[in-house]
Amino acid sequence: MIACQARKAMNGSGYCDRIFYSALSGVAAFLLMAHYTPLTAATPAPATPKATGQTKPAATASGELNLYTAWDEGDINAVIAGFNKVYPSVKVSAIRSEGGRGAMLERMLTEIDSGKPMADVYNTGIPDMTAMLQRKEILSYRSPSESNVERRFVFEDGLLHTTTHSVFITAYNKNLLPEKEVPRTWEELLNPKWKGKIAIDQEPNDIVAGFLILMGRDKGEKYLRQLSKNVIMRRGRSLLVELLTAGEFPISIDVYAHRVSKAIKDGAPLAAAPVPAYFSFPSVSAILKRAPHPENAKLWIDWLQSPAGQEVIAQRSRSPVGKTERTSDPTASLFKGRELVLLIPAKLPMSYEDVARLARDIFLGTK
Repeated sequence: MIACQARKAMNGSGYCDRIFYSALSGVAAFLLMAHYTPLTAATPAPATPKATGQTKPAATASGELNLYTAWDEGDINAVIAGFNKVYPSVKVSAIRSEGGRGAMLERMLTEIDSGKPMADVYNTGIPDMTAMLQRKEILSYRSPSESNVERRFVFEDGLLHTTTHSVFITAYNKNLLPEKEVPRTWEELLNPKWKGKIAIDQEPNDIVAGFLILMGRDKGEKYLRQLSKNVIMRRGRSLLVELLTAGEFPISIDVYAHRVSKAIKDGAPLAAAPVPAYFSFPSVSAILKRAPHPENAKLWIDWLQSPAGQEVIAQRSRSPVGKTERTSDPTASLFKGRELVLLIPAKLPMSYEDVARLARDIFLGTK
């Protein structure tokens, strides 16, 4: 039933109507706890024997591992390279969500229903994981590397494994926008002078959810409908950063902090705008129950949550969720002093499926 609803939504709208994540008590407890826990940057520390990420001798690990991931090509290739330094005989293949995260979920569900599952590990955001959780397609596994992860990011039921957390920030091009003209309040973005100058992703479900949590349902929806008059939409948040850097528009309220951090490191004229809040959500991985290579999938989770795996994540300018070997969170300076609103389904005034419908209605004019 859930799979049919998910597919119908994806086929009808071009992307996955993500379902409200409500039933799993272990996950709900995590989400409620996370809401009241302030975010702090991960700090480097020596790896302990309990969290080295190598629980099986490299010489005995071999075979294949198939990843279905929302990460971009550069990031996932870097992580695979780090894993293969420890497990060189494991051949890792990554299937990326080039057609959108909904398309990747659709492919995976089709493979499972046909009796030919290909994925060992599925990596995405919590809302996109809902269909798999509700269908009970995920294997529970408690990794020894959990001891390296901040407790607020650990799922006690072992179904999901947090590997990084992403922060949506408001960023601007310093060549196009003098500092004195940078918006500092949400109300400033409603000024008609910003018409056609504020960019967001064409799948803005996450920031819609963020504003509803931040402002409440009625005020948040009213604000977003006013804001929609000034926005332009582009597909993909990596592309948003590229276009912002190129000067196609002066500001975006819907870009990842790790993308902006990397762009700045590479010389882009970007900066974070001092608006009152940014939005954050955990990126999670899960092992499929019918994974063709479950033991290698476990090794992947073990390594990814270890200091070695978290080090690679930090080096890719992403925000780690555990201790690294030496690199601090490279994105922390971008959201220092800002309120971080965690995108927690338990705090939403409506289901995530309804958030998706509302986002389409507001920004695309469709239900």
